[in-house]
Amino acid sequence: NIYTEYLKRYGLTFEDFKKIRNKYNLSQELFAHLLGWGKKTIERYENKESFPQKGYLDTYKKLKNGFEEFIKILNDNKERLKDDYYVILKKAKLFDHVKTINSFLYMLDDNPLGKTQIMKNMFALDFESYKELGNKITTLNYANGTHGPIIDDYKWIINYLLHNNYIIMDPSFDEDKADTYLPNVKIDLNFFTKDEIKCMEKVKNKLKGKSAKELSLWSHKFIGWKETKPGEIINPKKYKDYFDLNTL
Repeated sequence: NIYTEYLKRYGLTFEDFKKIRNKYNLSQELFAHLLGWGKKTIERYENKESFPQKGYLDTYKKLKNGFEEFIKILNDNKERLKDDYYVILKKAKLFDHVKTINSFLYMLDDNPLGKTQIMKNMFALDFESYKELGNKITTLNYANGTHGPIIDDYKWIINYLLHNNYIIMDPSFDEDKADTYLPNVKIDLNFFTKDEIKCMEKVKNKLKGKSAKELSLWSHKFIGWKETKPGEIINPKKYKDYFDLNTL
């Protein structure tokens, strides 16, 4: 009873130890490997045979509250985990999420972009990959915005990338110009196939150096934007054959 009351201070119960592991679809062995704990330790906690010390409880609490901490732990232990890093991401159904983050990092590498430019670059990347490869590279959706296609819920996504230090505001930005952003994490190309890397390189080179105004005017030519109502998602399957980088 004392332990139960103590766990409440952390917002946890004994049942949470197993629930949290199952939330990420991991075996006891993989969960222990991720955290750098012993498998026997995980077993004892889940079977109520042992009570976690404060440091372990802090970890469980963070993992219960959101997947960001899970990804942070993964990234901090990436070198130690080796190939299991990608196995764990797939098991936890977060592989495509982290792949999307790396797509942003690729497009911003040595290529500072403002918010409008970021949205047009990602839009071009996904529609070109859908046209060439049959699938979007990222998990993003694109809606009809006033100045052309925009990343759906883009404010949350940009803030997420900033808050978790994946990107930073360019420290050399001019006060008279719009804010621009740079990657703050090394790109991991292991998330992409060779064809996807070629596609990303093609789109990046085509759009590099184009102003926000130029990209917006170009995106206005896209029939998928013209035929979609304001705020609605543009269907890549329906309009893939109408997308053309060469009109830029």
